[in-house]
Amino acid sequence: MNEKKGVPLLKEKLKLVSERPGVYRMLNADGVVLYVGKAKNLKKRLTNYTHWDKLSTRIRQMVSEVADLMTIETAGETEAFLLENHLIKEFHPYYNILLKDDKSFPYIVLTKEAYPRLVKYRGRRTLKGDYFGPFASGLAVAQTMKELQKIFGLRSCTNSAFLNRTRPCLLYQIKRCAGPCVGLISQEDYMTCVQEAKAFMRGEKTDVQARLTAEMQRLSAKEAYEEAAQVRDKILALNHIQGTARESPLYQTDMIAVHTESDQAAVQIFFYRSGHPEGNVVHFIKHLETDITEQLSSFLMQFYDSVPPPKQILLSLPPEKGLAEALSQKAGHAVVITAPPFRGARRQMMEQALQNAAQSFRQQAGREAIDSNVWEQLRQLVRVPVLDRVEVYDNSHIQGAFAVGAYIVATQDGFQKEAYRRFNIDATKTRTNDDFGMMREVLARRLARGLKEGNLPSLLLIDGGKGQLSSVLEIMRELHIRQVAVLAIAKGEKRNAGLETFFLGSDPNTPIHLDFKGDLIHLLQRLRDEAHRFVITTHRQKRAKNMLHESLTDIEEIGEKRKKALLLHFGSAREIAGASLEQLMRVPGINEKIAKNIYTFYHG
Repeated sequence: MNEKKGVPLLKEKLKLVSERPGVYRMLNADGVVLYVGKAKNLKKRLTNYTHWDKLSTRIRQMVSEVADLMTIETAGETEAFLLENHLIKEFHPYYNILLKDDKSFPYIVLTKEAYPRLVKYRGRRTLKGDYFGPFASGLAVAQTMKELQKIFGLRSCTNSAFLNRTRPCLLYQIKRCAGPCVGLISQEDYMTCVQEAKAFMRGEKTDVQARLTAEMQRLSAKEAYEEAAQVRDKILALNHIQGTARESPLYQTDMIAVHTESDQAAVQIFFYRSGHPEGNVVHFIKHLETDITEQLSSFLMQFYDSVPPPKQILLSLPPEKGLAEALSQKAGHAVVITAPPFRGARRQMMEQALQNAAQSFRQQAGREAIDSNVWEQLRQLVRVPVLDRVEVYDNSHIQGAFAVGAYIVATQDGFQKEAYRRFNIDATKTRTNDDFGMMREVLARRLARGLKEGNLPSLLLIDGGKGQLSSVLEIMRELHIRQVAVLAIAKGEKRNAGLETFFLGSDPNTPIHLDFKGDLIHLLQRLRDEAHRFVITTHRQKRAKNMLHESLTDIEEIGEKRKKALLLHFGSAREIAGASLEQLMRVPGINEKIAKNIYTFYHG
């Protein structure tokens, strides 16, 4: 790396930089933003980048690419937080995006309609209604919705089903819906249940328990014991949730535990809503270049772009000045950040959270890292100055059917499974039995996005020979990508491992043969095999799902109309395959004979 490209430029630019708070941008020769940072003192912070011997390898690489520097002064640290976050979202700089998984968390929504419904929801808040969450997983949402339906009897059906029903559905039969679709509950009483559900989800005190108890006693006095038992079940479900809440009395709170070792950190986030836990997620920060407090603040600003900040955050580290105010402006309400020391139950909960963060860190670090000497051999083979990310591509199909493409990601730390990606092949753009065309489509989509987001890999490893390599190089020429190396692996004679031939993108006509006993060829085989495993698994899942769905039409007397009725009733072909004879006969249009045909088809 040649520091002359960046250090002298930074020293020259520093002459015009003030000592006020602000935000800075580092750009390369093409005008692409490499890094966005904030500082209490711009001059002091930027001076650190000129001390070449004290920089990490990653930051040296960044500084060596710097061709321009832009600074913006702000009124204070809160404004710097907000501006930095805005610029990161706008430019997606490669060297400081901490949150790359693009995950959106699920919510429960009570819609704003004449008869509001419970909906599981992800993504931008375009659906009108009251949002509750986030939840750490879809499973947590499903369980909570089930409990809410048991207690409050709220509908979850689509508006189309609601408006066209002439008799109550299965959820009414199993006492998880009050049956508003057919007038079994008045709109006034239904809205009372809705308001109670909202108050319950917000963690507010309600008289739900008292009302249910009085209702159970009234029914018992009338000797309506079956109805009283149903109300009793609602009380039990309510007691179960409230019992969980007493174990962790936190409302609208995120508990964040941070475990650091060397230049890496594990950030474990626990969601508490309505007085009880809604699950947790963990994120890993690699290449800590600055104080953990500063980098954690940037991480949290990015994290709370997709998750609305709660009213309270319990943090295992003292927060950076200005963070709470910046999050409050983002949320539109006051966000209080509390740091140690904690007392009583909160202290015990934070200690447990820190133990979980440490355990997650050890599990992540336990991935089999790649030996630095072998990694260096690969870097020299593909002739790149820095080898920080390798993407390995493969595709799979059966005579053009169920075509999928995929890539896996590896760094010197090992396989980065959270970065693996799948691609459904668009048959309208390429013949799905054309391996070269499939590879072209996958690479075109990936590289175009990589150019836009500034996160191209150092090396593309392709499972295929010169033909596949030509397809990839053609795409790269079209997109004007020159900084990414390409290495193709052609299978050996009789597909014997160790006899592979390699072709380098910079010299595609010269075959490369490696020592079949050497560590480098074993690494390349390992990378290729992991990509093959991942794409084959994806292909099989797609094939199994499609075959199960299409198999319905192979059953005697099952046409499109009955197939649609079955899918509407059960929700999926997998549920149909697992249904009993009695359950099948409950579907409109399915008599005993047809039900037996279906059951025999799947069970023999």
